[in-house]
Amino acid sequence: MSNPSPVTPFSSDSRANRLYTWASVDHKTGHDLWLRGPEEVVTQVRILAPEYRPLRLPMASSWQWTHVLRAPGSCRPDVAELLETLRVVLSLRSDRNLIVGVALDWYKKPVEGVPPNSWPNTEVGELIHRGKYWYQTDAQKQAEVGRDVVSRLCRAIQRHPVLRQVEVILDVPGHDSRKRVSFGSRMADAIARNLGRDRIRVQTRDEFRPAAKSLDAAGRAAVLRDQFRVDQSLVDRVVLVVDDVLRSGDSMNEVVGVAYRAGAKRVDGICAARTLKR
Repeated sequence: MSNPSPVTPFSSDSRANRLYTWASVDHKTGHDLWLRGPEEVVTQVRILAPEYRPLRLPMASSWQWTHVLRAPGSCRPDVAELLETLRVVLSLRSDRNLIVGVALDWYKKPVEGVPPNSWPNTEVGELIHRGKYWYQTDAQKQAEVGRDVVSRLCRAIQRHPVLRQVEVILDVPGHDSRKRVSFGSRMADAIARNLGRDRIRVQTRDEFRPAAKSLDAAGRAAVLRDQFRVDQSLVDRVVLVVDDVLRSGDSMNEVVGVAYRAGAKRVDGICAARTLKR
């Protein structure tokens, strides 16, 4: 391709984004990757393939493309696989501890002229809603939707060359450990089992804490401060933190920070659905 030209404009969202399009252009000394997407895509590409270096985007192309990267040789198959995956999943915005995070989809689908509380759920959002709320007292149906969500998450991990590197799975504990294990923690159990990864359960200081979604930013920070711990060493290990729904991202970020303090080499995150509210 000598003149890459995407047709869909890119508008960055402060919560998460998909890669709109990409192109690989060969030249005498290697190739350039042209990207139309968020900075988080560049980060993931360079984690997978550190040989890429950013170039200054030509002024004439700045309305079409957001980034251009250069590397020797031709585009590697695993880089192409990553970029195709990032066109499907959401890349979460990097925030404090979490550098690489993805979500399968948004929780809801916005509808113009309709109040947000009445927006329909996405397919993934509906599965999560049923698993967390509709089927709380129906273990069989809850297990069925849980298996569906876990299957989708496992496929996303297997298709994402950076996330495939993970060695240990951590969970984000629910706000009430006096009840049975939370939906998200059971998902983490199943993902570790299905992918053959080590599973370490994150411990909490308090048996019960207010649900993070019910608090403002200051309240969440106070409740989550020193709330989590990992009782096993993660020295030099690549870790993946699993959650069902991400809203503010504060709980996942706290777990990611705990994992780094336990010695992890890199900590990534994945959730099933990203809410439209922070």
